Amino acid sequence: MIDVGAGDGGYALYRATTEPSTFAIALDASPDALSDGAWRAKRARAANAAFLVEAVERVPMELSGLADEVTVHFPWGSLLHGLVAADERVLSPLAKLLKPDGELRALVSATSRDGYADLTPADLSALAGPYAEHGLELTEVRLASPADIVVARSSWAKRLGLGRPVVFARYSRRSSRTGLTSAGTASAAHAVHSTANRPS
Repeated sequence: MIDVGAGDGGYALYRATTEPSTFAIALDASPDALSDGAWRAKRARAANAAFLVEAVERVPMELSGLADEVTVHFPWGSLLHGLVAADERVLSPLAKLLKPDGELRALVSATSRDGYADLTPADLSALAGPYAEHGLELTEVRLASPADIVVARSSWAKRLGLGRPVVFARYSRRSSRTGLTSAGTASAAHAVHSTANRPS
């Protein structure tokens, strides 16, 4: 699995330490946050966790088509904009990370404080077409439950505070209408520091 916009990598590390058969990658553009997660993973001797400093728009091709699941929890900046505006510069690389029939799960919160109208499930439903153009078929969208938010283990969610609307969305990787499909199955070992071979 690959957690995109991973912050300090807490969710990926949690998955790695509680699911020994899962290879988890934390991907974030900020090296400061990820370095903390990498240090904690080393202390936990989590050989099945890896930390990659990169923006989603520049994801290495070696990761294409490797993940059974991709998660995005409480994105901000360009990642948030890419999801709420269905920007191909974000959707295309997210889709390419997934194996065929792989799953993208997102917890998204946007309000006027962030420069957006309050995000609702209907807003993401309305974007189902543009997402499908990139091979991401909407299978579920709803208001997130408190349990959904807790499971994400997001320090950013705590900073955002209570009372904000949070939308949960689930997508399945399909062949896209523009002919883009998951590409490549080469090992990402040289792109990500880890002793394991590939994510699940």
